[in-house]
Amino acid sequence: MNYNEVISYIEKRNLMGSVLGLDNIKALLKKLGNPERSVPAMHIAGTNGKGSIMAYVENVLIEAGLKVGRYISPTIFDYRERWQICKEYISKEDCAELLSKVIGTVEEMEQSGEGRPTSFEIETAAAFLYFKEAGCDIMLIECGMGGSQDATNVFLKTPIDVIASISFDHMQFLGNTLEAITSEKLGIVKDRDILVSYPQSEIPEKVIDAFAADEKNYQRYRKTDRSSITTLESGIWGTEFIYKNENYHISMAGGAQVYNAATAIEALEAFNDIAADYKLKKIDKDTVRKGLAKTFWPGRFTVIGSEPLFIADGAHNEDAWCRLSEDINKYFTNRKIIFIIGVLKDKEYDRMLDILTPFMKHAITLTSNSPRALDGRTLAGLIGERNVAAEYSESISDAIDRALEIADQESDSVIIACGSLSFIGDIIRVKKDKDNAKG
Repeated sequence: MNYNEVISYIEKRNLMGSVLGLDNIKALLKKLGNPERSVPAMHIAGTNGKGSIMAYVENVLIEAGLKVGRYISPTIFDYRERWQICKEYISKEDCAELLSKVIGTVEEMEQSGEGRPTSFEIETAAAFLYFKEAGCDIMLIECGMGGSQDATNVFLKTPIDVIASISFDHMQFLGNTLEAITSEKLGIVKDRDILVSYPQSEIPEKVIDAFAADEKNYQRYRKTDRSSITTLESGIWGTEFIYKNENYHISMAGGAQVYNAATAIEALEAFNDIAADYKLKKIDKDTVRKGLAKTFWPGRFTVIGSEPLFIADGAHNEDAWCRLSEDINKYFTNRKIIFIIGVLKDKEYDRMLDILTPFMKHAITLTSNSPRALDGRTLAGLIGERNVAAEYSESISDAIDRALEIADQESDSVIIACGSLSFIGDIIRVKKDKDNAKG
């Protein structure tokens, strides 16, 4: 199959939806020669911040000269974004060849009654095969959803497991309490792995601490220490901070990014703990500093325009909107905020709106291209009920034009696009095209 044909195949396969469980993916990987066992992995689970932590770790490892594979989902710019080696997307030709190989194996499984893998399972198997065949030194693997039953959770040994910030999301799959969600995320931890944790809120922290107290569950527990973080200077262009008596600079804005970066530092220390086991060199502090400073992860409180100030943020659940509200309070006190916003109907959007509407001067709503999207007209009505001027836009281009028009009429305005990762990439792309067209 060529590239367009494999994309069409995956899109049709997507209609199957998500299927929790590991039987199909394990059977598929076995037929492919278990490529997941060929490259040491860092496995990252959590609710928010997985991608940012991964990006920090990735940049440092590349700065150290390692060949780094990265697998993420969802993507915001391009389908091929999910498979990267040293930040380079897989080529269309290699993607078609890789997926064709995996799809051929899937069809053999189906014909013999051995299972029917989902599109995500196919993509995950393709990632392991790609990184093996490319000879990567290490692969960074992001959980799609959950932990124990996620299709990425197929390793015999990882050897490093990172738990990012945990909060409520995907409750229909993961459970209705933070205890249940945290336990599900901890399902990625294998016997004698190194466990690294973000500085969690009270309930997830207690669950993780209790898990880690049983020594057979882990080789070493690296708990990111909130008390060892001192923020020296913070703004929309980055943050200077101290962690465990070492100075660092990150270019990514947002209060949570300091905690993500500190968690990445702990994950890199865990890498040093196991480096010799895989005949890899340890990473020194200077390389860590350089790698962190170079890290950029688009769609995470990203400035995409300066006149007026225009922010694109992938905040798409209740906890992420709480963090966004904290950043608005911190960076844009008393500023007039114009929102471009769309949400998914399976999110806690009523509570999410209660968090952000106090900051809204005006809202322009969208219906994202996700089949799970809440209709933008409905969203505009919900915002209007909270005494905020709201209007629906048919397209991203029109929404941007309207936001800029309102900003021209309101001095000291800030535009923030948020609500769903499904359209943030398009917001960034369309805004860039408009700026380029202006010359």
